[in-house]
Amino acid sequence: MTELLFNEDSYLKEAEAKVISVKDNIIKLNRTIFYPEGGGQPGDNGKLVLKDRVLNVIDTKKGEQENEILHYVEGNIDESIINQEVGLKIDWDRRYKLMRMHSSCHVLVSLVPALITGASVGIEKSRIDFDVDPSTLNKEEMNQRIREIVSEDHPIFINQISGDNYEEYKHLSKGAAVSPPVINNKIQIVQIGEDNNIIDAEFCSGTHCKSTKEIGPLEIGKIENKGKRNRRINIRFSS
Repeated sequence: MTELLFNEDSYLKEAEAKVISVKDNIIKLNRTIFYPEGGGQPGDNGKLVLKDRVLNVIDTKKGEQENEILHYVEGNIDESIINQEVGLKIDWDRRYKLMRMHSSCHVLVSLVPALITGASVGIEKSRIDFDVDPSTLNKEEMNQRIREIVSEDHPIFINQISGDNYEEYKHLSKGAAVSPPVINNKIQIVQIGEDNNIIDAEFCSGTHCKSTKEIGPLEIGKIENKGKRNRRINIRFSS
């Protein structure tokens, strides 16, 4: 099992860890700041700094076991590095864009009262598919509301509940066929806003900003017809 440092602080850019396993070009660590692909968000890239070399991390994914994180590096690595101390450095510019974009997806979800049927988080743009009555979607009004939410600088909180209490919070599940990830019997909730002005609250294990103002200028792109009630809403950073 790997200690998931990104769950405690998504702004960590560097950390120290120890190599616990090597197979081909996959390295496992005892702790990591590298977010693994999940929830529509791509896995992190970056570097592992060993005493005699630097390895480029080209992808990060989840393993089959709980808290098993697989760091994919360039080239095959032998087992001689097991138990070595290693410095972790994520590609922060890329990660921060993904944090801003993932946060923006939650803003979009707050505007569409419908179940999510698919999602993909990108560096400059993302998309979310909704099972929604298309007549309820007004692009101009939605863009106006997005600008308001971003400029109002609402705080973004990360909370956790016990997996045993899932039924009590089941209404926060926005996915049509996806159960929230349970890590160490904990489920993560992302909430935008506070007190009597909560913009959105839902299960999500991704990385996010601390406030909506960090997202920056944002706008809805195409709204695509993907079926009778399925609409794909594209969202992107704007100048």
